Amino acid sequence: MKSRSVLKGRISVRQLWGGLGIVVVLLFMVGIDMASAHSLYIQSGRHRVSEGKKTPLFFAYGHHFPVDDGVRANKLDSIKVFRPDGEAVSIAPRAETCLQSQMVEYDVPGTYVLTAETHPGHYTKWVDLKGRNRNSIKPMSAVKDQASKIVKSLYSKQYAKTYVRCGESDGQYLGRVGLPLELVPMQDPTTLKQGNTLILKVFRDGARYTGSGHWDATYGGYSTEAEDLYHPGKDVRGDTFKVSLDQPGKWFIRYFIKTDAPADKKDEYLQSKQTATLVVLVPNERKQPSAKHH
Repeated sequence: MKSRSVLKGRISVRQLWGGLGIVVVLLFMVGIDMASAHSLYIQSGRHRVSEGKKTPLFFAYGHHFPVDDGVRANKLDSIKVFRPDGEAVSIAPRAETCLQSQMVEYDVPGTYVLTAETHPGHYTKWVDLKGRNRNSIKPMSAVKDQASKIVKSLYSKQYAKTYVRCGESDGQYLGRVGLPLELVPMQDPTTLKQGNTLILKVFRDGARYTGSGHWDATYGGYSTEAEDLYHPGKDVRGDTFKVSLDQPGKWFIRYFIKTDAPADKKDEYLQSKQTATLVVLVPNERKQPSAKHH
């Protein structure tokens, strides 16, 4: 199957069509730190729809799948739905902290890509002058006078996406849509089946990333406990990693990289962290006869 990549540069944005809604996000923490360490995920009510069908997209923020806390509007920097022809629609989040749920109408056949980015944020973990462990969403410089030791200080930004297919698959899908850090599936992500191994390429700033990274994954229903993952964390190097999809369900895949702070930012944070996530659906066969509706 072929994948089509969106080239660098400005992407033209169509006028919002009726019922267009928002990308989904589920955020949960890397370890048990605090909000700035949460991860951004996108889901859809359905991942395969008929032409003209509306299905909800929604945000959540927390530790548990598939929904936890609400999301603040100012947490989100960019929300876009890429249509099958590569054109994008930008979506503004609701002002209040909520699940940000809206309906999306899939009005033409093809595969849609839903994306979101966060505003960058600080997270600092330190030991105070009385020996107590402390956490803050402020830069390191804001707590240095209160700290006897800086344990961790990150400057983080996140990029998320998922795919929804309208109608039958024609083998065409947008592989890359230009996220600064992006997971690119090497097969149509809307045709996955139980037992498949999903091969993912990592792109950073439009080029294949060949450095070190870390990935993990789980599926909805695997565990009720926060950060209890089916595929625990793995360190990898190079532009490719593989995820065994041996269980049906909605899969949440996360990959992140860390780099040392540049010289002019070392007072603000120790490391920069970029996280890319992907949600895909692995459907199961129907387990009970279809119910008759009267």
